[in-house]
Formats: sequence, structure tokens, C-alpha cells
Amino acid sequence: MNRQSKLRMTRRDRPAVLVLAVAAAFAIPIAAQAGAFQLPTDNAAGWARANAGGSLFLDDPTAAYNNPAAMVFFTGSVLQATATEIRPQAQFHGQTLDVDGNPTTGGNPNGFGKFVPFPNIAWVTPVNSWFALGASLTTPYGLESKYNPSWQGRYFGTETDLASVALSVSAAFKLNERFSLGVGILGQRTKAELNTVLDPNGTAQALFGLPLPPQQDDVQLNVNAKRTFSFGYFGGFVFKATDRDTFGVSYHSRVKNTLSGSYALYGSPAGKQLLTLAPELDPNLPNINPNGGPISAQFNEPAFASADWLHAFNDRLSVAATIKWTDWSSFSELALTSNGQQLIALPEQFKDSFVYAVGGDYKLTDQWTLHGGVGYDETPTSIISRDPRVPDGARRLLGFGIGYQATRHIDLDLGYQHEFINNTPVHLTNQPLLGAGTANGYFVDSGDVVSLTGTYHF
Repeated sequence: MNRQSKLRMTRRDRPAVLVLAVAAAFAIPIAAQAGAFQLPTDNAAGWARANAGGSLFLDDPTAAYNNPAAMVFFTGSVLQATATEIRPQAQFHGQTLDVDGNPTTGGNPNGFGKFVPFPNIAWVTPVNSWFALGASLTTPYGLESKYNPSWQGRYFGTETDLASVALSVSAAFKLNERFSLGVGILGQRTKAELNTVLDPNGTAQALFGLPLPPQQDDVQLNVNAKRTFSFGYFGGFVFKATDRDTFGVSYHSRVKNTLSGSYALYGSPAGKQLLTLAPELDPNLPNINPNGGPISAQFNEPAFASADWLHAFNDRLSVAATIKWTDWSSFSELALTSNGQQLIALPEQFKDSFVYAVGGDYKLTDQWTLHGGVGYDETPTSIISRDPRVPDGARRLLGFGIGYQATRHIDLDLGYQHEFINNTPVHLTNQPLLGAGTANGYFVDSGDVVSLTGTYHF
């Protein structure tokens, strides 16, 4: 091949390579975001108990969402508001390389490291001795991470911001003095901002062997998408086996979300301009506008179920346990489309996960109560798919807190939980479409939760 032909191939194929890289990168953020940042919908006392016992403790209005069957055993109407701040931390130790095997330029910041607020409001009122109603506003899923766009792992993700807010209504029915059923429906709003950086020159080398230097002409991809309203359902039962033992089981359905929004590209003007030529060079390539365009993807939040037990030793000491299962393996494929064209479909690698927890309360006086608990939270991520967006590993939970009955009507609770996480290995090779870079190392992770709850008993 002569020099002139080789130059013609370079000019013809670079835009096609850029389009393929953009198309593949669109799917990466949402896929990663389907990981291990499901949030317990608890109050401060629940966080302090390491999320043990669900909503079986006396007059706990989080039952309106967690297990509505418990509402029918309330002694009166209750309104509760909780402010929870969650701070995950994740520091990468290792090396990222480009397609030539050279270290990727840039620093290595902590992409998390700040407290992020998540609200929880719940209300329960017994209508009579056998029927109760409830409502809640919760955040069952949430994550915020932000790396500098020039950091060394930028080709594996930069910024992720996800929040799903659910509004629910529920009802409970007492079948007899020991057994009750509860059901509820929810409407959920989900928003996501998902950014990453592309290495089009690395892609050109990986796919076509073109002698273009990687880490040049970077293009940043930003995706904003949301689902205004999706619906789900939940239900459960409560069985008071003895005067001191209470059992509960609850189930929450999968919530189907079709996210829609837009994408934008930033970076080399010449690189973006080349994108407009791609459909002319190869009609099979999707028509991607370098100035941005619409985007949509299916993002289904998994079903989950919980089994809880509460034992009251006496009027002062209560101990509870919980096992919770989440159907993360239901993620089989993620397909991304724009203007009716499928850009890419990627398989997922998540697995079902379980949470195990034991905790309880000790009443010091009529006004002061201690909360505490320990737990173990499995991760649905695996070394195959784990990346900087969700560098999650199995967590050991330690919680403690204190409750204060200020008046006959007002209770205050303060809870703290720390999450101990072993070093989480990461061994990734980007697809050729994404530049074929590699990341090898591990994340040093941890997490802190601070929660404050105010409860009003009518």
C-alpha cells in the first residue's frame, strides 16, 4: 500500500472508529450503575441497628414502604422524617495503560469522599383495630461519584450521579390478633447523569492498526437521562408467634424504567467534526451527531425480598435479625438506542446478593435508648465488570446510635454506621471500540452513614 492510499484510509476510517467508540461508550455508564448502590430505606435507628429487624420495632413508620403488614399493630398515628447523609470512599491503587501499554496520564483522586443526602419521610395511621393506611417518600437507589476528567482512569468513567425517588401508598389488614397482611403501590422517578472519556486514537489502533498515538484528541461523552414515573408494587405479612416474637416477610417488585434524555460530546473540534462523515463512509453505522442528540435505555431496578425477626427479652432489651435478597441476576442485557437505531447491546455480569444483619435496642431509661448492630452485605459486582463507577466489594456493617423521647409526642434518633470493605480488585480491559486500554489494581473502599430522625406521635 502506498503512502497516499494509507493516508486515505486513515481519513476515511477515523470518523467511523470515533462513531463506534461513542456508540459503545454510551452503554457503559448505565451498565455500571446497575451495581451495588441499592439504599436501605431506614430511619436513624435502623441504620444504627445495621438495618436489622426491618420495620418490626414498635410504631416504626418505615413499615409504610418496607413491610406494610406491620402498620396494623401501631398504637397510634405516626409521622416521621429522616435526613441521611452517606459518604462512600474509593481510592484506586494500581496502573492504567493505553493500547500501546504506556501508563495513562493523570492523577488518581478519590471519586467519592463527600456526604450525599438521601431523604426518607413516612406516615402511618390506624383506621380501626384491623385496618391501617400508610405513605412514604424514599430513595431506594442512589449514587454520586465524580473524578477529574483528566484522571488516569478517565477511559473507564468520570462522573456518575443517580437518584431514584419513590412515592408509595400502602394498606394493612389484621386477620387476627397474631397475623396481618399488607400491600402497597409506588411511583418512582429516576434521574441519571453519566460521563466518560473516549480514546479514539486507541480505538483506531485496536480496530484498524492505524499508527495513531493514543491519549490524543480525547472526546468526553456526557449522558443525561431520566424516567419521570415508573410503577411497582410491594407487600408482606407479619406473624406474632408469641407475645415476645414477631416474624415478617416482605417482597418488592422489579421497577421497569425506560430512561430517555440526551447526550453531548466535548473535546477536539476536529475529532467531533469527523463524526459527521461516518454514515457517509459506512451506511451501517448509526447517525451520531457530534453536537449531541437523543438517547434511551432500559434500566430495570431488581426485585428484592426480606425476612425479619424481632424478639423482646423484656421491656428494656430487644434483638432483631434480617436476611435480605436482591435479584441482581435479572440484568441480562443492556441495549442503548438513539433515533430508533440500536447503538449497542451489552451483556451484564451481576449476581444475586444477600444482606445478613443482627441488631437491637437497649432502653437505658424511660427517655434514652441505645441502638446497635452488625451485618454483612454481599456485592452483586464481580471482577469481570467492576469499574471506578461502582468499585464495590462485600461490606461488613457496624452501627450504633441513641434515641431520646423529648416529649410524649416527639422522639429524636441519631444513628451512625460504618462500612468496612476489603481491598476490591479491578482487572479490566476496555473493548477495542473503547480504546483497548487496561486497568489493573484494587480499590481501598469504606463508607460512613450519619442519620437523624424526628418522629411525631399523634
